[in-house]
Amino acid sequence: MFRKHHAEPSDALGACGYPQSFIDALAKLDADAREQSQPGALVIVAVDNLAMIMSGYSMAVAEAVMVELFAVIATHNPDGHTARVQRDQFGILLPGKGESEVAAWCEEVEAAIRSYSYSSRYGELHCITSTAYQMVPDRLSSADEILGRTIVNLTDQEGFEPLRADISGAGSREEMGLANFLGQAVQEGRIRLAYQPVIESTTGKVVHYEALLRLFSEDGKISSAGTLIPIAERMGFVPMIDKLVLEKIIAELRADKEVQLALNVSNLTTHEPSYFAALAEAVEQTPDIAPRLIIELTETAAHSDLKHLSRFCAEAQSLGCQVALDDFGAGYTSFRQLKAMSVDMVKIDGAFIRDLTDNADSRFFVKTLLDFTRGFGLKSVAEFVENGEIAKMLMELGVDMLQGYYFAKPLNYRPWLKEGDYS
Repeated sequence: MFRKHHAEPSDALGACGYPQSFIDALAKLDADAREQSQPGALVIVAVDNLAMIMSGYSMAVAEAVMVELFAVIATHNPDGHTARVQRDQFGILLPGKGESEVAAWCEEVEAAIRSYSYSSRYGELHCITSTAYQMVPDRLSSADEILGRTIVNLTDQEGFEPLRADISGAGSREEMGLANFLGQAVQEGRIRLAYQPVIESTTGKVVHYEALLRLFSEDGKISSAGTLIPIAERMGFVPMIDKLVLEKIIAELRADKEVQLALNVSNLTTHEPSYFAALAEAVEQTPDIAPRLIIELTETAAHSDLKHLSRFCAEAQSLGCQVALDDFGAGYTSFRQLKAMSVDMVKIDGAFIRDLTDNADSRFFVKTLLDFTRGFGLKSVAEFVENGEIAKMLMELGVDMLQGYYFAKPLNYRPWLKEGDYS
C-alpha cells in the first residue's frame, strides 16, 4: 500500500525537475502493476492561477492554498501516494484503478477543487486547475518516460501556462474580488435571465430570444454579468454557472411549448461531461425542448479547439438542438473550418455591423459571409443592430435575422408571456 507523502524541498531532483523520490514511487507503481496484473495511474494536477494568487495575495497565501489543496487531494486518495512535485503541481499515484475509474476520480477531484475557497483578508479566492493522467503498467517505458508523456498531455491543454508571477497585485486582487462577487451571487441564488429578441428580417416577427445572465443585489438592483464571465472563466467556475443557466432555460422551455431560446456556453463548459449529461437527460425527459434550444458557441473557442468543438456540435445536434457560432469574424476561423463545424447558424460579430454603413471592408465581409451561409444552408444573424439604416442595409444584403437595440434591449421579464401567465 502506498502512503501519502508531501515532497520536501530537500528531495533530490530527477527527470524534468521532479523529485526523484516521486519518480521512484512511480517506478514501483508501474512494476507492481505488471506483477499483480492490476492497472494504476499517474495523475498530475496543476494550479493554473497560482501566479495570480502569488501576485495578488502574497507568497504566503499561495503556499497556504497549496497546503490546503494538498489535503483536499490526499483525502480523495487514501490508499495512494500524493506529493507536491512542483511549486504549482501535485503528483498523484492511484493503484488498482482502471481508466474509467481514473477519469471519474479526476473529475471528482476537479469538482472538489472548484468548490474549495480560501478566506483571505481581501475576500474569498478560488483555484483553476489542469489535470492529466497516464495509465500503468507500461512495459515499454521507464518511469521517466511515463512522467514525460503526462507532462506533455498537461501542457498541451488549453489555458495551461507555466508558473509566472508578473501580474499586478492590485489587478489580481480586483479580478478575484469580481469573480468572488459573481460566485457569491450564484451561491445565494441571486441570478436571473434577461431576454433579447431575435427578429426575422423578412417578416419582422420574433424568431427566438437570447437568454443573458443577470445578477441582482439584495436591494433588487439588476446588473449584467457579461464583464465578469471572462474573469470567472480564469477562476474555473463558469461551467457551474453555465449549468445553472441551462437548468433555468430548460424550465422555461418546459413551461411554454412555443418559446424558442438561445443560451451561451463557454468553451470550458464543453469539456465538462456533466454538462452534456444534464442536457441529454433533460431532452430524454422532455424531447420537445430540443428543437427549441439553440446553443451558442464563440468563434474564438472554435479557433482554439476546433476538433473538440466540432464533436460537441455534433453531439448537441444529435439530441435535436441547434448550434450557433457566435461572434464570427472576431477570431481567425476560416470558411473551411466553419463548414467543418457543421453549425446551424452563424452570428456575425458586432464589430462588422456597427460600422456597416461607413466601412466598405465590413460590408464586403458581411456580404461574403452571407453568400457563404446561403450556399451551405446556414442561417445568419446580425448582432448589434443599433439603427434603422444598418437594419435596412442588412435586409438588402439578405441576412436572415437581426438582433440589437434598434429592436429591443435585453428585457428583465419574459416578453413572450401575457401578464399573469406565470411568475
